[in-house]
Amino acid sequence: MHGYDEESAQVGKRLVVQLAILIRTSQIHDSGNFAFDQPTEKVHNTLQALFMEESEVSLNLEGDFLFLGDTRLKVDIDGFSNLIFLIDEMRRREIGSFVFFRGIKREEIIKFCAIFSNFDSTLPHPFERYLNELKKANLTNPSIEHLEEKKEHESDQDIFKDKKELAKRTYMSTVTAVSGVMESLKLRQAVSLKRSKRVVQSMVDHILQEDSTLLGLTNLRSHDEYTYNHSVNVCILALAIGQRLGYRKMGLSELGMAALFHDLGKFDIPLEILNKPTEFTPEEWAIMKKHPIMSVKELVSLKGIHEMATKVAIGAFEHHLNYDLSGYPKLASKRKLSLVGRIVCIVDCYDALTSSRVYNRVPFPPDKALRFMLSRSGKAFDPVLMKLFVNAIGVYPIGTLALLNTKEVGVVVSSNPNPEKGDRPKIRIIMDASGNEVAEKVVDLTEEDSRGKPVYEIVNVINAAKYKIDVGKYFL
Repeated sequence: MHGYDEESAQVGKRLVVQLAILIRTSQIHDSGNFAFDQPTEKVHNTLQALFMEESEVSLNLEGDFLFLGDTRLKVDIDGFSNLIFLIDEMRRREIGSFVFFRGIKREEIIKFCAIFSNFDSTLPHPFERYLNELKKANLTNPSIEHLEEKKEHESDQDIFKDKKELAKRTYMSTVTAVSGVMESLKLRQAVSLKRSKRVVQSMVDHILQEDSTLLGLTNLRSHDEYTYNHSVNVCILALAIGQRLGYRKMGLSELGMAALFHDLGKFDIPLEILNKPTEFTPEEWAIMKKHPIMSVKELVSLKGIHEMATKVAIGAFEHHLNYDLSGYPKLASKRKLSLVGRIVCIVDCYDALTSSRVYNRVPFPPDKALRFMLSRSGKAFDPVLMKLFVNAIGVYPIGTLALLNTKEVGVVVSSNPNPEKGDRPKIRIIMDASGNEVAEKVVDLTEEDSRGKPVYEIVNVINAAKYKIDVGKYFL
């Protein structure tokens, strides 16, 4: 059984991020380039800190998890793309472990990463051939060990016995998939959506089994990865509506793909505009408003999109049009929006309102965002779908920070499936009446006392952003 050491886990995650950055650098530059100086120094310094406790440091891949020695490195929102990148690259080369020994030199780190990056992992027996390349270079530090094959009886469910971990991995994999597509488009490289389809199908499976875990993960926020984070959140929220509309698996997958790539056209918008901290000028706003059309142009040309191209492209084109067609792009003649377009329009706006964006530093609390959107029902949003959306995420959406009648503070972790009791979700208590942080305690607001009165009631909703409380960490 692997143990867990919080301090080791933090250093291990830092090492993974730094190593992934160095490998990515090796994919772009020759080993003599000055671009290696800083990332190599960071890896070397982190290893030196670890060598103060141990003479060797190992990064071990088991299933879909990385371990620093015996300490599992849990996936979190910061640096998740680097963690998954390293896992995928190790698996492609059939590498189960990197083992670094005390005394390793910076030159050895650079050489190791350069061989790793330039190695063709598509040919047969990649591990054996990679090992030979290291021997030719006379490189023994670090060393590598072969990845043990999954036993036949093992499945993803065996590895991820905890549904929360499986959902979290799926979420992070989806962010990585959409970021990979957009980054490839920026570089004008060939793009395939096979991986994206797989992860969306995994999301569909989760939504059909139990949606509260995935909905909880939409509270994860990252300024650095906003566009990708937002795309995945929109995908999850759209699937929650689709499920309640009775969509079958195929329909949910198409809806999920449309939601995931609704902002694809933003890849071509300059970062100084996308990340501008103040209001857009008229010229900048004109550029921003082009992204739905740009999304359509890119989507119809992507490999592997043809069988669902129409729905995916329509979702991207229509998501800013508004229910009454008052949005953009402007149409030559009026027509009714597609169901996919109306769904994506709602969930895109909700996630944007509740996210801390570059040009919206203070997000709306979930309940306030819903009230604002309901006030525009029939104009910006389909009124029927808007009601369905409220039923899907609850009167107090997952992630809402609430003050209870007991003076305890908690986070909504599960909505009530009964629409008539939408104001009675399940809440994880995070703070007692004295303001002290408490161990995990979940209460059900449908619970009643002997007189038939609720034991717990929400007396006020707290703005988590105002008090700098990161509710996302309670879903990791």
